Amino acid sequence: MISKFLEIFSINFNNALRRNSIICFLTIALTIINPLDAGVHLQGEQVPCDIKLVFGTDERGASLISYNLEMQIYNQHRRAVRGVSVHWLNTRAEIIGNSSAKCGHEDNGIKPTEFGSCTQTVQKISERLLERLGQDTWTEIINSEMHNFSEVRSCKIIGYNYGETSVRIY
Repeated sequence: MISKFLEIFSINFNNALRRNSIICFLTIALTIINPLDAGVHLQGEQVPCDIKLVFGTDERGASLISYNLEMQIYNQHRRAVRGVSVHWLNTRAEIIGNSSAKCGHEDNGIKPTEFGSCTQTVQKISERLLERLGQDTWTEIINSEMHNFSEVRSCKIIGYNYGETSVRIY
């Protein structure tokens, strides 16, 4: 009788030990893997981006040259992404600049599980500068900046902006 009890107790004890070992292993594995998985899409994501030269006019009708950062992102978060902070990277993945960018149409953000664009004007050169410096110097500045910005090949997202852009009044 005692031997039968010890045999049943041993089987139950071994099953409980095995079950507890599996639960312990899964808990440790999820604790280690979850932060690594979150880091893949929370920060450090590298996305294609570039800085484009855009010709326009200001509110007075004067010529204006803008350099606009543009990128597409996929929102893997549970909240709308309204903006990102990025490092600009060259072909060797070296940081050559940084900025923020607003995301979504009219700053509404990019909803969870959707793709959307993020843009930011990183520099403007007005016609007033042309008047002060002259055509040759102005053109040289435009071409120099265009060359510098053409080195940007990708952007590394280092932070996200969530939430409302304005306070709601009820």
